[in-house]
Amino acid sequence: MKLFPLWLVFFFLFSVHSECFAGDFGFLLNQKLLLSGGEESSTEYTGSAIPWFSSPLGDRADFYLSGGISAHYDDEAWKPLPEIYRFEFIYNPSPDLRVEFGRLPFRESLSYVASGLFDGLAAGYNINGGRFSAGLFYTGLLYKKAAYIFMSPDDKNDLADTDKYFASRRIIAALNWEKTSVFDTRSGLALSGLCQFDLNDSGTTIHSQYLEAKFTLPLGAAFNTVSGVVIETAKESGRVFAAFALSLDVQWLPPGGVQDMVTFTGRFSSGDWNGRWGAFVPISAEAQGRVLRPVLSGIALVEAFYTARLCRALAADVSASYYFRTDTGTYDATGIGDSASPLVGAEVYGGVSWSPYSDVLLSLGAGAFFPGTGRAFSDDSKIKYRVEMTAGISL
Repeated sequence: MKLFPLWLVFFFLFSVHSECFAGDFGFLLNQKLLLSGGEESSTEYTGSAIPWFSSPLGDRADFYLSGGISAHYDDEAWKPLPEIYRFEFIYNPSPDLRVEFGRLPFRESLSYVASGLFDGLAAGYNINGGRFSAGLFYTGLLYKKAAYIFMSPDDKNDLADTDKYFASRRIIAALNWEKTSVFDTRSGLALSGLCQFDLNDSGTTIHSQYLEAKFTLPLGAAFNTVSGVVIETAKESGRVFAAFALSLDVQWLPPGGVQDMVTFTGRFSSGDWNGRWGAFVPISAEAQGRVLRPVLSGIALVEAFYTARLCRALAADVSASYYFRTDTGTYDATGIGDSASPLVGAEVYGGVSWSPYSDVLLSLGAGAFFPGTGRAFSDDSKIKYRVEMTAGISL
């Protein structure tokens, strides 16, 4: 961390193109303003300066590095946040084999269990019209709010602790296989197997394993379906249990001259039902929804989403969602009452993005969650809202 400013200065000085180097340089400037309210209101602002560098290493290898420092405003205080985003060595010993080492982007088939940047080693191999990939990763050197590992009560406490920078210490091993044309049709199949081992020395530990399948089936020229299932087994402080998650997306391309799409989505994750069946616990907690943003754990939802490209530079989207609880204890939020009802409530969200040039992007999104449309929140709970404004430029 003490050497991070020197690293940043080095890349700032060389963040322009130069004929003296075989590599490529660039600089990203991002700003994000977030306003949220309801039972609790907050204002957050993050401005990031991100230099990056890439270069070939001979005929079969490549190198990529990006990182930066952010100025983050939250709780009426400014905080500097240095972070290395990607640090990647890529080696291609043959056209079908790819080996990577460093801080790598990785996701499993459905992106419900683990997705994002991870430190480690990965390899991919094309075989018989499909692709097989494997990875071994460590999470303890990642920034905690980028990794967002949210598995145990200790993880949740560490995430709220402003004095802690690094994420929960876990080892992840993963295998993926995908084939985009099954039986010479337009259908696709992807299978994944993952396991993670808790290396934290806290009182609560959780180890887990996952088997996952994703199936894509086109229905004519205008419709496409994507279905998925994840089976989990876990051991948490001596308790062994099973869990699962299910999903179904139906995508429709309406006729007409506008480039648009309608998506109907369903998600279901098991709750803490008994000694054998527990709440589904992903490794990295990807938010479901835009305003309420629950984790896919003890939660189910249905959503209708519409997106359209209005012209070359302007796109818009709007969504409506309804949330359910699959148990009464896993999902917890400010304002949750004593009701045992599974009905959580509805939210709406809309956004626009404008990109007049390929290296400039401006976006605005806003939405609200209405606790009165369900029964899980207390009767006096306030409407929750969320407004996001972002601006990015690439130099």
